[in-house]
Amino acid sequence: MSLATYLNNHFVDKATFASVAGVSIERLDQLTAANAIPGATYTCDGASISSAVFGETPIENSLIGEYYRPECIRWVRIADQAPAGSEQAAVLVELVEELRSSLAARCGTKEATEAKIQGYLSYFFNGTSGLCVADPSTGVGIARKEILQERLIDITANGSIPSPSNISKEELLALIDDYADSAMPFSPAEYERSSRKRLVDDFRPVVAKA
Repeated sequence: MSLATYLNNHFVDKATFASVAGVSIERLDQLTAANAIPGATYTCDGASISSAVFGETPIENSLIGEYYRPECIRWVRIADQAPAGSEQAAVLVELVEELRSSLAARCGTKEATEAKIQGYLSYFFNGTSGLCVADPSTGVGIARKEILQERLIDITANGSIPSPSNISKEELLALIDDYADSAMPFSPAEYERSSRKRLVDDFRPVVAKA
């Protein structure tokens, strides 16, 4: 799959994103500057593609523009409908509550839950969730991916132990599949460095044969 095809399948350009969200590009820029909504996941300048996760990567495609996950339109609408000056707060009310409900059982304590949430917020606003998470439209979708990835990394020492003693082979394969379902496939420009390649495509066959 080419980079252009990947972006076309999973993202929309800035003008389309703003139009579908029902705001002007100027309003979109205002909300982004106020750190009230997720920023563009990718920016292409004709020679490279840039993201908060992987930085700048040279590309052969002559792509130019900013690319957004259409699922994140929900956050734009929440922010746009909030009173002036309360745009970020309105988004955080929804996002944090959804994250909290998903993370509480995993984290155990209120303090651990809140610390985990704070760790996620910068990645939400800089567009990282749009790059990594299959469903960045809800805190539930974001938390699910992060919880599954953390568990998979913990159990397998980041994909280096195919037969952990504390989980059956069937359970581990199911965990890998659940993680794959919760995460993005990643763009061709970044796939070789992605958690998807390491924890799913490379690791699953090894686990299956173990």
